[in-house]
Amino acid sequence: MTSWDPLGDLSGLIRSLSATPAPAGNEDRLTAAVADHLTARGLTPVVDRLGQVAVTVGGSGDGPRILVSAHLDELGLVVRGIEADGWLRVHRLGGMPERVLPAARLVVHTRDGDIPAIVGVKSHHLTPPEEKYVARPATDLYLDLGANSREEATRLGVRVGDPITYAPTWDELAGGRFAGKSLDDRVGVAALLAYVDRLLADPPPQPVHVAFTTQEEFHVRGTLALVSRFAPDVVVNVDVAPATDTPDLSGVGSVVLGGGPTLSRLSFHGRGTLGGLIPHPGLVRAVEAAGRDGRVPLQHDAMVGIITDAAFVPMATAEGIAAVGVGIPVRYTHAPTETGQLSDVVATTDLLVALTARLRDTDLSRGAAQLRNGGMA
Repeated sequence: MTSWDPLGDLSGLIRSLSATPAPAGNEDRLTAAVADHLTARGLTPVVDRLGQVAVTVGGSGDGPRILVSAHLDELGLVVRGIEADGWLRVHRLGGMPERVLPAARLVVHTRDGDIPAIVGVKSHHLTPPEEKYVARPATDLYLDLGANSREEATRLGVRVGDPITYAPTWDELAGGRFAGKSLDDRVGVAALLAYVDRLLADPPPQPVHVAFTTQEEFHVRGTLALVSRFAPDVVVNVDVAPATDTPDLSGVGSVVLGGGPTLSRLSFHGRGTLGGLIPHPGLVRAVEAAGRDGRVPLQHDAMVGIITDAAFVPMATAEGIAAVGVGIPVRYTHAPTETGQLSDVVATTDLLVALTARLRDTDLSRGAAQLRNGGMA
């Protein structure tokens, strides 16, 4: 078995992924980067019409068909109008929080290239007291390109419908921590790329499909096309888990940065689609056992306000699919700068490797058979 350096240049990989723009529905640059990364390892990735990337690693032995996924895309904005004096008006693309937008540095992605922009904010000196603590909806905000007219903005290449993302940023923090744009879910993508390296070094006897999905931040349904392609018995979805160890979230949850990956026992959006995931009991036990096998610290989380690509997977086939979510702790989710810890990404890869071995013998039956095996997870 080839040795694997768990740190290697994983930090550099995350930084590169973070800097690559991939607004939902326009993930082409990151699709190409991930496909090239996998091709360089001697694999032949499949890229579907949605820009989703998938590879299959392992042998042809028996065992449950496994799909492990993470999403490529990031949230953002979309140009909805160009005003006569050159200001841009926008819609939200996914869960972009309006309260962090005033004065934020953004990038408008046009067919002619990327254009820097600033979200306008009223001068502090001229802001009346009643407005100082008010978050305006995105439709009230305007973007400043430096253009003085609609014609100038158009000459720069801006069109209605162009996507917008946060400007790239990266900082190495103390204690193996780092801060950057779109760690949701670039840390998950990095963990899966490292996982592929581990599988190549020590191939499992059964095939494992590793996939990178698109448009999660828009409609959380990209995995459904991959389910149709690979017909898995098991889906393991890797996404971020909002860390609740900051002063403003005390008592909200138990996820801490540096505490290792999380096993999601409940995710529920609580609004809109009302989608979410209650993990399969057999997979709950398998993830916990994999944590013990791999000596991986494992946190548990149950959160309302969260939705991932796994939300609609269980009912996607006639027989149903066993699904579970694994989270990587991240602070300040959906803000222009999010914070993660390298040890959590490494531990997530370790957990996935141990889980792959565990899944060969995992009982996915339910009902009376499940009760004979010990009842509830």
